[in-house]
Amino acid sequence: MGRASLIQNAFNAGELSSLMLGRQDVDKYGSGMFVCLNGIPFVQGGWTRRPGFAFLHQCKHHAKLARVIPFQYSITQTYILEFGEQYIRFFTNHGILTQTPQNITAATKASVCVITYSGSDTYANADRIHVSGVVGMTQLNNREFAVANVNVGAKTFEITDTDGVNVNSTNYGTWTSGGTVAEIFQVTTTFVEADLADIRVTQSADTLYLLHPDFPPQTLVRVSALSWTLADITFTDGPYDSVNTTATTLTPSAATGTGVTLTASALTGINLDAGFKVTDIGRLIRLQQGSVWGYVLVTGHTSTTVVTVTVLSTLTSTAAKAVWRLGTWSDTTGFPTNGTFFDDRLFLAGAALFPQRLDSSKTGNYTNFSPSATDGTVVADNAVSFTLNADDVNAIRWLAPNEKGLLVGTGRGEWLVRASSLNEAITPTNISAKPSTRHGSEQIAPVSAGKAVLFVQRASRKVRELVYVFEVDGFKAPDMTLLAEHITRPSIDQLAYQEQPQAILWAVRSDGVLLGMTYERDQDVIAWHRHELGGHSNAAKTAIPVVESIAAVPTPDASRDELYAVVQRYINGGTKRYIEYGSKLWEAADAQADAFYTDCGWTTTDSPVTDTVTGLWHLEGETLGAYVDGMKHIDVTVANGTVTLARTGAIKTLGYFYNSDGQTMPVEGGAQDGSSQGKTKRINRVGFWLLDTLGLKFGYDTTVSCGEILVRNWGDDYGTATPLFTGVVRERFEGDYDKLGQVYWRADGPFPANVLAVMPQLTTADDS
Repeated sequence: MGRASLIQNAFNAGELSSLMLGRQDVDKYGSGMFVCLNGIPFVQGGWTRRPGFAFLHQCKHHAKLARVIPFQYSITQTYILEFGEQYIRFFTNHGILTQTPQNITAATKASVCVITYSGSDTYANADRIHVSGVVGMTQLNNREFAVANVNVGAKTFEITDTDGVNVNSTNYGTWTSGGTVAEIFQVTTTFVEADLADIRVTQSADTLYLLHPDFPPQTLVRVSALSWTLADITFTDGPYDSVNTTATTLTPSAATGTGVTLTASALTGINLDAGFKVTDIGRLIRLQQGSVWGYVLVTGHTSTTVVTVTVLSTLTSTAAKAVWRLGTWSDTTGFPTNGTFFDDRLFLAGAALFPQRLDSSKTGNYTNFSPSATDGTVVADNAVSFTLNADDVNAIRWLAPNEKGLLVGTGRGEWLVRASSLNEAITPTNISAKPSTRHGSEQIAPVSAGKAVLFVQRASRKVRELVYVFEVDGFKAPDMTLLAEHITRPSIDQLAYQEQPQAILWAVRSDGVLLGMTYERDQDVIAWHRHELGGHSNAAKTAIPVVESIAAVPTPDASRDELYAVVQRYINGGTKRYIEYGSKLWEAADAQADAFYTDCGWTTTDSPVTDTVTGLWHLEGETLGAYVDGMKHIDVTVANGTVTLARTGAIKTLGYFYNSDGQTMPVEGGAQDGSSQGKTKRINRVGFWLLDTLGLKFGYDTTVSCGEILVRNWGDDYGTATPLFTGVVRERFEGDYDKLGQVYWRADGPFPANVLAVMPQLTTADDS
């Protein structure tokens, strides 16, 4: 028998694949984990519990998909945009954006609650409102309702829940005073549920550019905090397809004005010789007479040879014109699917009929795509049009700016687009594109992280890091999932990047699991972790909540980035969709009572003598875990949005508890004749280096049969919170003999847990 005392003092290789079980020779094995569930490896090496997700607000429609998209006006003015069926709603500072609140002057206790208000605002049936600050009938607070049976003169309306069910307030408290009602601010869109997944965005200051293959590009402009405008982009003079080379001419009935008839002499050269189509309405056409170019906008369709146009730049005369160009984007040809800003130009690409083509605006003028002046002169700041010269046709699926040039991902490979000469700007006559790597990309927006671009390879299973390598003077795209190939199964749907305080790439997996990758390339840290949120998504409580969309923005104080998620849950007999946000990672200076380790969680900071918590309608009928002033509380059940606690407290947090699990890889302790792998062994004792930890259990598998590590000290006051523990504990390990030798740990309550090292002592049978 050989005895060995080992230490694993880093977990920042993250969860490793089963394919790595026999690779003790790989450096990452020693800092890897076989299980990393609801835990996050720090760049520095330790493992910490994932903090809980706090409830922010319900989505507008529970039965329809929604998507969150970030809007960052500055690092201190950020928004999360909720895109849903024909609407956008706005969240900032952990609240939903509303119109000016109106004072509530009465609320009835009745089978249908009626609210009376004062103020100048008027409401219409089906408007969504938010109520807060009510005294007495507190069950109304912090809830979204729909307006019904409005009486404008009396300034009253009934309220229903967001599923259209009348709000019965007979069992509510009696309204005594106060409270406000505010209409939830939204912008109307043409996107339906099926369109949401294909929306791509790029931003310049207060303008968000929205791109979709089936819709003209649009801008969402923040005019002020409560003024946002959405409109189709009016492009100036371009972009265009190649110049007509057929004998077909186009003849205008007038050189200027509206309602002008444009007649083609033949179908040849127009829409693959099919002639004009109804779907050409909204398309630009550029025509030349002599050396002068003018352009028009198609406004009506008469036949395959006749359309009605508005002349936007004079056509000189009514003469037939043999030199003309059709607009690149339209309902006929498709619209750009992705874009970005580079060299002070807006680059757009990916239209259905021009899948490998890049088009840019003029320098500094992001809606002007003029290929030349009206006299045909081309200067450096004119728009750029360029088609990737590949041996096969694969659509451009993403664009990303880089200090070395514009990076382009296609279905077949990754390209670098830049000026032909180094340190020069791209111009219409100075542009080149060269393939860098040949992995191919999925139609998923990438993220920029430091000097790298992280993208999803085609088949949606691998995440690759596209980064410039000085030694080869080119780009490489190593596989970030190489040691954890299992982690992305079945596929990835979306990415988001959280830079502070730990750099983490987040990913939505198609089965609703949230994935994270702690990422710090300079320290060679690539650590994957899985996250299954607390609660359920079906009536049988056999399926985890489904994370459907994610986005990350800085907090208002710019101290960290917050991850937001659309989460589908099953609550109180029905499917719900909520927007939730990840609370902060634990730091040593944090107060124990402020720990937040519940999902769909809710915290109140009421008077210490209060034993009730209200505002829990989003968890109606659910049995929740509770945490009061740093101590675990017995489970409670929500009724009428309220729970009554067994004890009072100042800081009360409620929500779903969840398991945070870690497990080491099979240990390699050596033996007298070499490796200990495959030999019978037993862990006798195990030590843990812990930081600010309470409630940690351990064992040899998910039963964590060795029990909980007890760290209450003699002299601690009875009835007060057990202090968090920092230091080393050493415990008996009640495992049996096996051929693996693994340590499992779990934190399943409301407390923080930080594991800095695991120190097993094991005995190995050399002759086994």
